[in-house]
Amino acid sequence: MTATDTTVLEAVLRRDRAVVIAALAAIIAIAWIWILLGAGTGMSALDMARGSGTPGMAGMMAPAIWTLGYAGLMFAMWWAMMAAMMLPSAAPILLLFARVNRNQKAGGRPFVPTGIFASGYLVAWGGFSALATALQWGLEQLGLLSPMMATTSYWLGGAILLVAGVWQLTPVKSICLRHCRSPMGFLVQSWRPGRLGAFRMGLEHGSYCLGCCWFLMGLLFFGGIMNLFWIIGLAGFVLLEKTVPMGSRIGRIVGIGVAAWGAVLLVTTTLTTAAPNDYRFEPVEVQPSAPGKTTVVVRLVHVEDKKPVEGAVVLESKTDMGPSGMGEMSGKVTQTASDQPGLYRFLIETGMAGKWQLILTAKVPGEAGPVTGKITYDAK
Repeated sequence: MTATDTTVLEAVLRRDRAVVIAALAAIIAIAWIWILLGAGTGMSALDMARGSGTPGMAGMMAPAIWTLGYAGLMFAMWWAMMAAMMLPSAAPILLLFARVNRNQKAGGRPFVPTGIFASGYLVAWGGFSALATALQWGLEQLGLLSPMMATTSYWLGGAILLVAGVWQLTPVKSICLRHCRSPMGFLVQSWRPGRLGAFRMGLEHGSYCLGCCWFLMGLLFFGGIMNLFWIIGLAGFVLLEKTVPMGSRIGRIVGIGVAAWGAVLLVTTTLTTAAPNDYRFEPVEVQPSAPGKTTVVVRLVHVEDKKPVEGAVVLESKTDMGPSGMGEMSGKVTQTASDQPGLYRFLIETGMAGKWQLILTAKVPGEAGPVTGKITYDAK
């Protein structure tokens, strides 16, 4: 190869690198912008992060109603988050893959196979996103996720932290991390020609990254699925763990810390279980809103100091005609958004006048056990 040929090749490689970087930056930027805007949830990620630490915010939001469309939205939200968080750490192998393609096919364009490789990588994380969406649905049905998309159970939160930290120290995690930190070794050992080969390579590399980071992504259930601070923090940690020279050691140190955090949370939760009679539900307003429909507003009060409790998450709400001697009669209860912290509003459809009771079960911040109570009201 002459000096002129070498100069031309270097210029082409620089152009290829610029194109791949620009495309990658555009995809990552679009994903982050969509997340910042709230990913279709109606609340920006910054507001969601602020709300997670604001007493009363969770109680002012109505639980999500899961439909096929909402499930699709949640899947898209998870997939966009995975793209935003994982593609920056995949940039080295994508750039290396494009260069190898150019060297092997001097007359071709490496952009198409590189894009196919990236698609395979994202499909692997799409599978994780589908499972995460299903888990989110299940936890919400069990009352273990608040409307702010963070766990309401200290037991679950402690378990997530403990297992995520322990996973950081396992041999499987180490094998997957070594693979992610050695892109050249992967390309040499797993090279497959053609577009199908590029897709299979991307899928395989994505599977190793999934094995490396899947439980780290599970920490979003603890900190808040749309909590911007947790998303940025986890993305930064993944980037450090995979790219800096001491990344493996940093990962183990963080794993020990997270596991210890989880263990402490589980121990303190065991020691601070609330007594059922420490809290009481009180009626604030009972107002007919339509024929057969009644709006009931209640306050949850800490009995000892008479202070209202903000930020409680209602896990279960139901109504029957127990006070009228017809406990088998039931109605539909829907929690609606409250405009005041500390108040919990319900729309109840009974279709029959008489004395009814509203039975509530709630999760109080800082308490391990649920709180239950009954409110008697007149339906018109």
